[in-house]
Amino acid sequence: MESIASNEKNQNKTRILFNKEIIALFLFASACAAVNPYKNIFGIKVVGLPDLSYGIVMFVSGILLTFFSIYFGVKADKNGGFARYILICSMFGFVASIILFLYPNKIVYLISNCLLLPIFYCVNSLIFGYAAHKQVDDSSSSRINKNARLRAAYSSAYVLTLGVIGVLALTKDNLVFIWLYSAVFAILIILIYLTDQSISTKQEEKKFDEPFFKVFHKKNLIRLCGISLITNMLFTLDATAPLIIVDRVEAEYSKIGIFEALIALLEIGLIFWWSRMSNKHRPSILIIAGAITFSVGLLLMSISESMLHIYALIPVLALGAACLISMPIGYLQLLVADRPGLGSSLISVSLFLSSSFSAAFYSLGSLLFATQGAIWFSSIGGVIGLIIIYFTERNTTN
Repeated sequence: MESIASNEKNQNKTRILFNKEIIALFLFASACAAVNPYKNIFGIKVVGLPDLSYGIVMFVSGILLTFFSIYFGVKADKNGGFARYILICSMFGFVASIILFLYPNKIVYLISNCLLLPIFYCVNSLIFGYAAHKQVDDSSSSRINKNARLRAAYSSAYVLTLGVIGVLALTKDNLVFIWLYSAVFAILIILIYLTDQSISTKQEEKKFDEPFFKVFHKKNLIRLCGISLITNMLFTLDATAPLIIVDRVEAEYSKIGIFEALIALLEIGLIFWWSRMSNKHRPSILIIAGAITFSVGLLLMSISESMLHIYALIPVLALGAACLISMPIGYLQLLVADRPGLGSSLISVSLFLSSSFSAAFYSLGSLLFATQGAIWFSSIGGVIGLIIIYFTERNTTN
C-alpha cells in the first residue's frame, strides 16, 4: 500500500512538472523577461525614439492589451478554444520579435510594441484561463493552488532569464539579440499547443452569449478597482527602488540587481506559503494581509539610510509581494467563476489599471516630495484599495 501511495505521489509530481500550462507560462515569462527590462533602453538608445514617444507607446500598448485580453477571453469562453487563441497570440509574439531582430528601426518598433506584442501578452491571461477552464468544477482553494504553481513558474523563469541575460552582458550594439531570444520562446509555446486536442472544442451554453457588462456588474468593477489600487504598490516598488538605492542610500548600481534578485528568489517559496494559507482563509483576507505587509515594507524603505536597512526589509517586501502577485489572480477569476476566459482577462485589466494608478501616484508624489512622496502616495492608494476590498467583502458575507 505504501509503495502504491508513493507511486501516486510521484505521478502527481510528474504531472505537475510536465503540465502544459506550467511549461507554457515558464516559456512566456522567459520571453517577457528577455525584453521587458530593456524595451525602453532599446527604443530610446538603439532605435532613437524620444522619451515622450516611448511613454505614448507604453500607454497605447496597455490599452490594446486590455482590449485584446477581454476579446480573446470572451471568445475562448464561447468557443472553448483556449489553445487556439494561445497559438494565435504566440504567433504574433514570434512575428513581433523576429522582425525587430531583423529590422531594428522606429517603424518596426512602433508596429511591434503598439500592435503585435500587446496581442502576444494576452497569452498570460489565456494560460490562466485555460487552467481555470480545466478546473471549473474544483473548489476555490484548488484553483488558487494551481495558480500558485503557475505564478511560481513565471517567477522562476523571470529570475533564470534575467540571470542568463546578465551573464551575456549585452552592450548597446548587440542588444538586438534580446528579440531573437524572445522569438525562440514564442516558437516553443506554439509547438506545445500545436497538437492540443481542445483546439476544436466548442461550448454550447447560453451563458457565454451574455455581453461582458451584463456578466460583470458594478460590485465587481469596484472590487477590480480595489485590487488595482492595492497592486499599484508593486509597480511603485519597481520604479522607486533603484532611485532609493542609488540616490538616497548612495549604493552602487549593482546593488539594484542583487536587491531585485533576492526578492524574486524569496517570492517563489512564499507564493506556496500563501497558497497553503488559502485553505484556511478567504482570498480577500489574505490580500488585505499581504497589502498591509507590503505597504509597511515600502514605507520603511522610503526612509532607509543604508543598504543594511534595505536588505533587512527584503523578507517583508518579498512576503507581501508574493501575496500580491498570486492571490489577486484567483480572486479576480472567481468574480466570473463560470467564465474562466473572461475572469482571467481581468488579470490584464487589473495590470493596466494598477500601472496607471502607480504612474499617477508617482507623478504627483515625486513632484511634491521627490521619490519618497511617490512611495507615500502609492501606499495611501494601497490602503484605500484594501479598505474597498474589506467593506465590499464584508457586505457580501453579511
